[in-house]
Amino acid sequence: MAELYPIKNENDMKYQLVLQFDGSTIEDFDELLKFELDLGISLGHEHIVDGHDFGSGGINIFIHTDKPEKAFDLSKQLLGNTNINEMVAAYRDFDCEEYTVIYPENYGKEFCIV
Repeated sequence: MAELYPIKNENDMKYQLVLQFDGSTIEDFDELLKFELDLGISLGHEHIVDGHDFGSGGINIFIHTDKPEKAFDLSKQLLGNTNINEMVAAYRDFDCEEYTVIYPENYGKEFCIV
């Protein structure tokens, strides 16, 4: 019997979505770790939370997905339950280096991993 929602392997996914937050304190880091855990549970098998990095005054959460806009919409809904502000969301095809910013709409800067 075929699975109703087959589990995807992160290596089979086409895009990397990055949620980038301002944050330089342990409290910021602790809150984002909780958000990352909740996000992994909420996104299910269609999108895979691949981890995070913390430094240079910013925090990045990495998500592997075939549908970056959908993964972002689900992430944004979950953010409504937190105190996290000042987010930038961008994605790239794993075959490319350049990111496309999807939030905020009029970002106006080049996105880079900090």
